[in-house]
Amino acid sequence: MNIRCRKINCKFNHAGTCHAREVHVCRGAYCATYQKDQRKLDLELASELAPTKPNNVPLSCTVCACLYNHDCRCAANGIAVVDNEVSNHADCATFIER
Repeated sequence: MNIRCRKINCKFNHAGTCHAREVHVCRGAYCATYQKDQRKLDLELASELAPTKPNNVPLSCTVCACLYNHDCRCAANGIAVVDNEVSNHADCATFIER
């Protein structure tokens, strides 16, 4: 699964792709794997500049209302994680309500 990440200050984000061993999306469709890296600058990069290689990160999901949730696994071809400035956490932008 290809996971594109726009949380530039996440410790697992490398050039716009997620390098965590596993990603967990939970209630509210937010990325529970996100961990802020104080060393990274809080900059926004254009997603077109990030490489598009698949990173094959397993993705667990407990958002029962999501169309792509099948037995607590994400069945989407890939997801995008974006910055939620209101709640200050990372959201799964691929979430579609059933």
